[in-house]
Amino acid sequence: MSVMVLERGGSGAGYMATATSSASPEWPTPQWLVDQLAAEFAPAGFDFDPAATPSNAKAPAFCTLADDGLAQPWKGRVWLNPPYGRAIGDWMAKARAEVAAGNAGIVVCLVPARVDTRWWRDSLAVASLVRIWPGRIAFADGTQPAPFPSAIVVFGRLDGRHGTDPAECAVCRAVFWPAYASRKTCSGRCRKALYRARTVPDSRPEAGQRRPRFAAGSGIRTVRR
Repeated sequence: MSVMVLERGGSGAGYMATATSSASPEWPTPQWLVDQLAAEFAPAGFDFDPAATPSNAKAPAFCTLADDGLAQPWKGRVWLNPPYGRAIGDWMAKARAEVAAGNAGIVVCLVPARVDTRWWRDSLAVASLVRIWPGRIAFADGTQPAPFPSAIVVFGRLDGRHGTDPAECAVCRAVFWPAYASRKTCSGRCRKALYRARTVPDSRPEAGQRRPRFAAGSGIRTVRR
């Protein structure tokens, strides 16, 4: 398999030309998305990333292409953003098998929403949770949306309640998945900001002003279509 690592900071045109070709199965995960999902599914952080490079690994323990994550045992709470090529079905089968065998406690996968494929149907049959992301997630340097819809597929036992319908944070406008319909913010920080806005007059936007769509420094670049 030919692997092209897509580094942050590259040109948009070059990125899209490379990423949409069959020679480039790697789509580095946006850090804001990993942070959001880790807060929900792995509060102490993910333990293992079986499909990574040293520069973009999302867990302390990880496998590179040379290590062959498909041939290694997976442990703990696993983050998986598999190569988006023909072997993606093998990666999803491995995720299901590691959970079924009791090796991995949970595997959180970021994959293209290929609902017409066998690997998708096989995964849907046993997944604990499936979310099709609204709009398109921007990969690489965060400025170019993917040319395909994305999904979060979770295997393993889930503790507590988890949302299945997307919402927009009332403060930072990030997409999030509230466990309860009454929840209006995506994080504790945004909840505090909303509370201040409701209780401290000076913190409210002036008439005619809109809150910024993205919080400063959030790195969120979800493109709606």
